[in-house]
Amino acid sequence: MTAYVPLDDLTDTERAVRAAFGGGARLDLAGKSVRGAVLAGLLTGAYPLGVGAMPALRLDNARVTGRLDLEGRAVDSVITLQRCEFEHAPVLRMARLVALSLRGCRVPALYARNLRVGSDLLLEAGFTCDGVLDLTDATVEGTLRLAGAVLRNPGAAALLGARLRISGSIQAISLRVFGELRLRGAGVGGSVHLTGAQLAHPSGVALEATGLVVAGNLLCDSAGGRFDVAGTAVLSGARIGGDAVFSGARLHDARDGDGQVLVLPRGTAADHYVLDAERLRVDGDLKLDSGFTAHGSVGLRGAHIGGHLLLSGAEMGHRAMLADQVKAFAEGRTTTRVPVALVADGVEVRGDVEARGTRFGETDSDGDARTAFRAYGQVRLVDAHVHGSASLSRAWLRGPGIDVLFADRLRVGGTLFLRKVRASGSIRLQNAHIGSSLDCSGARLIKPRLRPDGSVKPSLDARVATIGKDLLCSYGFRAIGGVRVRLVEVGKMATFAGARLGGRTGPGHPVTDKALSAYGLTAQELVLVFPERRPPLGLVILTRASAVSVTDGAGLWAARGGVDVEDFTFTALAAVPEVSVRTRLAWLRKVQPDFAPGPYDRLAAVYSDGGEEELAQRVHLERQRRRYAELHVAGRLWGRLQDVTVGYGYRPWLAMVWLGLFWLLGTLWFGDHPMVKLDNDMDPVWNPPLLATDLLLPIIDLGQDNKWRMVGASQWISGVLIAVGWILATTAATGATRVLKRG
Repeated sequence: MTAYVPLDDLTDTERAVRAAFGGGARLDLAGKSVRGAVLAGLLTGAYPLGVGAMPALRLDNARVTGRLDLEGRAVDSVITLQRCEFEHAPVLRMARLVALSLRGCRVPALYARNLRVGSDLLLEAGFTCDGVLDLTDATVEGTLRLAGAVLRNPGAAALLGARLRISGSIQAISLRVFGELRLRGAGVGGSVHLTGAQLAHPSGVALEATGLVVAGNLLCDSAGGRFDVAGTAVLSGARIGGDAVFSGARLHDARDGDGQVLVLPRGTAADHYVLDAERLRVDGDLKLDSGFTAHGSVGLRGAHIGGHLLLSGAEMGHRAMLADQVKAFAEGRTTTRVPVALVADGVEVRGDVEARGTRFGETDSDGDARTAFRAYGQVRLVDAHVHGSASLSRAWLRGPGIDVLFADRLRVGGTLFLRKVRASGSIRLQNAHIGSSLDCSGARLIKPRLRPDGSVKPSLDARVATIGKDLLCSYGFRAIGGVRVRLVEVGKMATFAGARLGGRTGPGHPVTDKALSAYGLTAQELVLVFPERRPPLGLVILTRASAVSVTDGAGLWAARGGVDVEDFTFTALAAVPEVSVRTRLAWLRKVQPDFAPGPYDRLAAVYSDGGEEELAQRVHLERQRRRYAELHVAGRLWGRLQDVTVGYGYRPWLAMVWLGLFWLLGTLWFGDHPMVKLDNDMDPVWNPPLLATDLLLPIIDLGQDNKWRMVGASQWISGVLIAVGWILATTAATGATRVLKRG
């Protein structure tokens, strides 16, 4: 504590200040000097005042020399200093003040650790601090006003407010800070207003608000001026009772590095963030929208948002940092480092995630592409939980050769909208759970992730996902790397109507090997109608897929890599446009060079269940023809014989036709060539029709066979009729057995 100045040593100016202080009058010193020790003496009762005095220190335009030191002192008078300039930093440590206003004042620093102010603390309207403003552990039983203030301490802390307690709000609109603004563990009973503030600590942390507790709203928006942070903003573990608003804010820094991270095993990543809000809790909405720009990564790991997460019109990541990715992809090689735009692993959003473009005028429900969410680098939503719906419609996601949307085990209570998304990179939704629909209508997914060997991974990978209602990949949906929906459960419809799947990712790049991998997919309705002129450019796998109703077309069966339909089950089948059974059998022959019975059995069952038994028989006939065609020579001959004679049992009337034909031939022959009886003791009647019948029917004896001596050509004719009878009987029996087994 600086010693007070004796009363007799006061200057004329200081005597005038003493007189004004006693009556609480405002005094404009017009740049005249007053010693800090004199002011401290006045405030602590060192100078006697007259009877009835109502002291208050109200000075304008004073120049305070020496040091104003009130450390540990209790001051009952109001202190209001405007546009004053201090030669030395005031010392207010552990002081107890009724009120303090330093509007427009300029101080080299301000040491106020453990200060307690009984009302508002006013450091606004041009208040300038050229060193540290230390409010560590201070208590303000009103509002802290920093609107328009300028705090300068480049390369160090400009405001130390750790564990600062404010009963009211922080009003810091248009605040300018050069250095670190530290509010670690601070508690604010009202709201924090940083609208239009500019914080600059480019090589370090510009806003350190770890553990900040705000009962009201955190407003870091651009209403009346853009909130701008040059450096890192840290809100880890902060608690916001209302909304956290960063609409239109701009965050950037000048740290070394390219904004890329090494993606570690098990889906983890380490990174430097321009906004680090790990474990942030916001009871209302978190708004990173309407022009919000983060030239770097935004971290929301483990954050809890009680309302909505708004990302419409936001831009995250560095465009420049994608240069290596673009070059590597063009060369067909992978990289070990991945740029990251948003890390929201484990985030919980009680409302919706809204990232589609703002709707203006006549734009459709997907919003305006000009104001949609844009990400330059990977967007991570691993283990995220959105209780409502999530819309990234029309979003621009840039990450060539990587998983640009990495959302394994994502849970969405409503619909996940990816309508008209423009993604340079792959979308990964493995083990995701979507309560309603996954809508990718009109999405355009190019430049998918590459494997280390240069081969192409799926553009959309949703294997083992669960979708409560519909999977929509239609209306112009395009996936250069194909789609993987292996073991996906779809509650209602999975449609790929009009989709374009597969292709070459770039000149000299390999073509996608699997255009659609739907192994084990289950759905009530499955639509596989592809443009006939643009069929899937790769293999379509429908192995063990299951659907109640399937709609297909020629485009599916023209897939460049073929169609695998082994164990593909369905109960109803339609085509657009409708096709004949002959066409369907041709499709099966085309995609199955090696015979497999399952697809034929399933197709026949569908026709049979629909009451079209004739069509079912045609399918069964084709099945048997293909089966015997792959046997050895004897098997092929036997199959051909069954086909011609009884149609493998599915055309038993053919046997009657052949029997009738040979019976007629036999009757005509024996009608012109009567035979001599074998036994003169017997007198059989020559009956050519009955003889031909007896020869053709094995086992049955009509009394004509073995009664006549067959000589010459008749002997051969009778042998042929007997052989034909046995062959027809055997094939008919084989066919009958097959029919009985089918029944």
